[in-house]
Amino acid sequence: MKVTEEVLNFENAVAFKASLLKAIDAGDLSCDLSNVKRADSAALSALLSARRRAKALGRDYEIRGLPSDLVTLARLYGVTEILAAS
Repeated sequence: MKVTEEVLNFENAVAFKASLLKAIDAGDLSCDLSNVKRADSAALSALLSARRRAKALGRDYEIRGLPSDLVTLARLYGVTEILAAS
């Protein structure tokens, strides 16, 4: 799934998460965040939910193009390895 939004935050995180989960259920097991300029912890939560959904289906999930603020948050919360694992 190619994310077109430049900002992922609490205002659009619910829709973002729903899109991720719908894409996974349809067989799309990747997320490209290269267009995203800013993201907050709500976006990180949505990505972790996507990773869990894929794992529950016995599949790997690839996340590409993490913006630097999400990398920083992932480090802060100790989930860098979870996001990087595919």
